[in-house]
Amino acid sequence: MHFIDLCLRLSTFQKIAAQTMAQYQIILADDHQIILDGLCEIVAHSKEFLVVGTVTSGREALTAVHEKKPDLLLMDLNMPGKDGLEVLREVKNRFPEVKVLVLTMYDSMELVQQALAAGADGYLLKEHGKEELLEALECVMAGEKYFSEKLKNRLQSKQHQFSDDFQRKISLTDRETEILRLIVESYTNKEIGDKLFISEFTVQTHRRNLKRKLKAEHTADLVRFAFENGILEQ
Repeated sequence: MHFIDLCLRLSTFQKIAAQTMAQYQIILADDHQIILDGLCEIVAHSKEFLVVGTVTSGREALTAVHEKKPDLLLMDLNMPGKDGLEVLREVKNRFPEVKVLVLTMYDSMELVQQALAAGADGYLLKEHGKEELLEALECVMAGEKYFSEKLKNRLQSKQHQFSDDFQRKISLTDRETEILRLIVESYTNKEIGDKLFISEFTVQTHRRNLKRKLKAEHTADLVRFAFENGILEQ
């Protein structure tokens, strides 16, 4: 066997071995090429993961997932074409077995909750280093949820808030719950009074009590509480 043939075969064997060692296949999605280049370099240092595609838009991400059938999609939220949340919902709807780890600069709890609702398996902030990125990838592929430490603390606080909201909800009387429903339906104090056969003054008193119990400053806060806690469904 010639030396060149031996080198070519050895090179082919090394590539196959490298792919075999790469247990999980990943697609990277970010609209900044410099970010993609950095992510590729980081993932290349791990024996557990292999980058099988990089894309710079939401539509490209969906196409790549459809064609490559990766184990995991590492994705930014702010992308052209389709934003990350749209892509996340569609991927989880069409390819539920594909894990999705969000990697973004946005630490808004509203976005975190939307990503969770859409099926995200983790939410990592770009302010972290490569060690945490690799830890997040391993954690998600192990079937666990992963969140940046800062977000974990906020999520725990939010859970305590949900607990408080539950206590506030069960503290309402039947009459207060009835009036709250009518407030949500945009009835005025006079219309509520006429409907429930009580005086407008009594309705005003109930409204004040509702605001006090639910720690609401404005009518909009009452409406938000009612929707978030299923008052209209009771």
